[in-house]
Formats: sequence, structure tokens, C-alpha cells
Amino acid sequence: MDCVSLPRRLLACGWWLVLTLAAASPALAQAPRMPTLPLTQLDEHGPAADLDNRAFTLTFAQPVPIRDLLLLLVRGTNLSLIPDPAVTGAFIGELKNVTVRQALDSILPPLGLDYHVDSGFIRVFARERETRIFDINYIAAERSAASTLGGRALDPGALSSASVSTVTATDVFADLTKGVQTLLSDRATFNLDRKAGLLQATDFPERLDRIADYLDAVEGRVQRQVEFDARVVEVELKDLASTGVDWHVIAAGLTAGPSTPAAPPVRRALTGLRVTDLTRFMNLLGEQGKVNTIQNNRLVTLNNEPAIVRSETLTLSVTPQIAPDGVVMLSLTPILNAPAIVESDTLARVADGETLVISGFTRNREVRERTNLGLRGGWFGRGTVVTQKRVEILILLTPKIL
Repeated sequence: MDCVSLPRRLLACGWWLVLTLAAASPALAQAPRMPTLPLTQLDEHGPAADLDNRAFTLTFAQPVPIRDLLLLLVRGTNLSLIPDPAVTGAFIGELKNVTVRQALDSILPPLGLDYHVDSGFIRVFARERETRIFDINYIAAERSAASTLGGRALDPGALSSASVSTVTATDVFADLTKGVQTLLSDRATFNLDRKAGLLQATDFPERLDRIADYLDAVEGRVQRQVEFDARVVEVELKDLASTGVDWHVIAAGLTAGPSTPAAPPVRRALTGLRVTDLTRFMNLLGEQGKVNTIQNNRLVTLNNEPAIVRSETLTLSVTPQIAPDGVVMLSLTPILNAPAIVESDTLARVADGETLVISGFTRNREVRERTNLGLRGGWFGRGTVVTQKRVEILILLTPKIL
């Protein structure tokens, strides 16, 4: 006998109907006793809702055990709840106008719980952590570079002095450790093996997915390379009264010449002259004086890694930072060694393929030329004429993102 089929008013009486019938009929009273069947609450409001068809509001001012809360969520629905024995914890808060699915998605993850739905059965269980191993494709080394300018000007007897010091230090593995720690839960464990280049992390799947995205983003940036074409150019000016290259004439000549609309031949910047047509630029320099390339170096470095090139003429320290829009930020320290030491330290922004022109290094040069002296005592003689030439040294730096 199933009480589910009985009217609601009889269910409230339990086995009252069975006892009444037994008293009215002695034969029925002598029959074997039926096993006790569970009582089931009837839903008087029609078909029960599922995970997404009913919204409700619950408020808990005091902590309520999570098991009791789960039972409240499925009450009045056609859903069955099966919590694992390991499901523990409590909840305090307010749920406003949410469905059963929304409530489960909001309440369970902070408690380290998850759920699975199969044919109307909701199984709630403690979330299991996973272990993943990630490759770290980078050299396990800490690199640093330092440059100090103006040190000779710090003579106590000098009337004035200026000094600039630049220090660049990179340790990708240490930075990765800090970054990964911010993405892990409080139950996670991880180990970073520098020698093997492996990161082992144990955490919930969504946390590990975040780590994977983070490592992909880091690798995509730190492994980008920049190739530099560094030239040292000397311009021996034709105009003896000139103090240096006339940059207004250079800029006007570059702007007036043929160029593509998308790439103007020259751009003015606070950090110096940015040139897109290097050939035309060199031709314009040749109109103001004799151009001689003293040195031409080529070097490649990784993003945010310092690179140094040193020769008898030039010592160049440069650290590039590649922006997403293709602009390269440069921390640049050139030191010219001959004929006198000239130093500079600057930050500059230049687009991929553009040439940054660093100027301002001028000096006087004594030039000796052999000339005819004219008729002397019946024969022509030759002599030496000494003149002073104004010379400007330029550093041309062209980065190319690889």
C-alpha cells in the first residue's frame, strides 16, 4: 500500500486508514502486516521545476550547513540530491532571484565543492585538484647591466657636475614564480625547476588554465627579439662657420621628397629625429659635408634584455621593450671613445624599422692639405695648408622586430 496515491488529508494520518479498516473487518485484522512504506510529499502546484526554470530568494543571517542548504535548493523540484560524505561547510548570505543552477555555481566553488547533473540527479562532491607540468623555455640565468655616466665630472674641484646611473636586472624565473603565486588557490602546491625548465602545479582545473594562459602570454613576449643596426657616422661640414648639421634643412628635405602616405620620411620626437628613409637621409647629409661611416655594428637581443657592443670607437648599451603596437622603447647609453670620450643616456621610442638619429657630438678637427705654393726662384713648390674643420658625429640606431 503506497501512501503516495492517497489524498493529502489521509497522508497526514499516517497508517490511520489501515488501522481503521482492520478494526472494521476481523478478517482483515488477521492478515499479515504490510511493511512500512515511506511517505512522499505531493506537489500541489503542478510539474516540478528543473535547474533553470524556477527562480527563488533565500536569506541566511546565520551560517547554515551546506547540506541543509542543498536540500532547500531542490525542494519543490523534480531534482534529486546526492551529496558525498566529504561535503562539509556552511553558508551565510542572501540569494536573490536565482535558479538552482546559478545558486550551485555561486555557492559550491568557494567551498571547494562541485556538482554533476545526470537525469535529474545532482551529485555534489569535493572538487579534485589536478597536476600539470608546464615547459619554461628560457635560460635559467639572471642577467644584469649597469652604466654610470658623468663619473669623471664628480671631481671635488669641479664647479658643477651631473651623473646618470642606469641598472637593468632580469630574472625571468623569479618573476614567473611571483606571477604564478598570484593565480593559485590557497590549497595549491607548485615547484619551479630552473635546471629542467619545468613548472609543476597542483590546483583546481580553472586555476591551472589561468596559469597556462599566463605562461603563454609571458613566453610570447620574452622570446620576441629585436635586431639592431648601429652606425656611427661622421660628417665633416663644408661650412666652416657652421656649429653642426642644419637639422631644419634635413627635415625639410625629407618632408619635401617623395614618400608613401603611411610612412612619412621623418618624424619629430622629443627624443630625437626618427627617419624612415635612411638612404635619402644620408644623401641630405652629404649635401652639408663629407660623410664617413666610422663603425657599423649589428646585434640581436631579446625583449627587455640588455645588450652591449664595444669597440675602439663606440660602446653601446641598449635594452629594448616591444609594445603591442610595434613601437620599441629603448633604454640607450652610447659612449664614444675617440678622439675624446662623449657620453649620453636616453630613453626613446621608435617604430619598427625606423632609424633613431642621436646627434650633438661635435668637435673641431685640424686638417692638413698639400697645395701648390706657386713660382719660387724659377720652380714651382708644394706646401701644406692647415685648416680647422667642424665635425659632427651621429649615432644611427635602427631596430627591427624579428
